[in-house]
Amino acid sequence: MTGYLGRAGFGVRVAFCAVATVLLVLAFRGSGGPVNQARAAPPWPAPASVPVGVRAAGLAPPASPGDVVRFAVHLDVIVDGRRVAVPPGIGVDRRDRQVAALYTSDGSGIIHVDSGSDQDVFTLGQFFDLWQVALGPRRLGGVQATRRDPVTVYLNGSRVTGPPGSVMLTPHQEIAVTCRPGRTAVPVGYAFPAGT
Repeated sequence: MTGYLGRAGFGVRVAFCAVATVLLVLAFRGSGGPVNQARAAPPWPAPASVPVGVRAAGLAPPASPGDVVRFAVHLDVIVDGRRVAVPPGIGVDRRDRQVAALYTSDGSGIIHVDSGSDQDVFTLGQFFDLWQVALGPRRLGGVQATRRDPVTVYLNGSRVTGPPGSVMLTPHQEIAVTCRPGRTAVPVGYAFPAGT
């Protein structure tokens, strides 16, 4: 009988350790690692916590806009044949009145790139990390792509090969990210307002 209770006690301890390990992993993943939330299906609003997205993107903490490098790119997102709004306020910390190096000021899809160094290089993946929306070959936010129809990035109308997040941001690009786009046309350009 004692041997049986010893084995039962061992099983309880193993189960306890397994549960504790799972809880620790979940706590670690929610404590500042990449957040790329599934966030279900679109629309995906600007995240409430800018610092979490900044850390996930590997960006410097928000500050005042940079004055060495300033340019804009335009982003279209198409999911299930519908355009998804790129919301204002991504990368904008209104409480502390600071902005990240990548940010949106309105709902036009324009991403502003402001940096204090001409050595900085920014990618589409960093913007999606900042937005806290997953971007990978098989997933866009909470939308699963298929093998036949993966998440695809277009740059000025031309399909990009390689991981979706690896696209480097350069002035006045038209970037389209699609997941099951249906018959929705991919834009080939964007008329940027003067001064962007």
